[in-house]
Amino acid sequence: MTTQLLIQLWQTNQNSVLGPIRKLSPDNYRNRLMPTTASAGFIALHTAEAMHRFAQMIFNREPTILLQATGGVMDEGNLLDLPTVLQTVNESFAMVEEQIRQTTDEQWAEPVASPFGEASRMQVLAFLMHHNSYHAGQIAQAIKKGRVFVRNVAASGTIA
Repeated sequence: MTTQLLIQLWQTNQNSVLGPIRKLSPDNYRNRLMPTTASAGFIALHTAEAMHRFAQMIFNREPTILLQATGGVMDEGNLLDLPTVLQTVNESFAMVEEQIRQTTDEQWAEPVASPFGEASRMQVLAFLMHHNSYHAGQIAQAIKKGRVFVRNVAASGTIA
């Protein structure tokens, strides 16, 4: 019963998060609310990568993608391949759903290590859903109210 309920909650989270992500286009995926915030496309990539990092904590599943937008990495304005980002997001949602399906009702109460201390698998999954929703809001705002900020390249050739 627990696994079936969590599949339904995951699918609901996926549907709500994919709403803003599906609105990403070549014209808006580089939008930022401020020069110092991440772009909408970068946040979408971060969301996909975070699902892999959380799957490692919750299900002991190693990430199968290159992590480029997690672990304190800043958005330096590098161009992203939008179709690849969108595919990675979709594949990440599917990967987590498959892991949920493979988890027994009893396993959801088992403790796992997380950045915020030991918690049950279910608690960490709930935090992942919150994380996804939080970033979906950021993406929606960046698409709607943001713009592309021109970044200055310093004499050293690095982005300032």
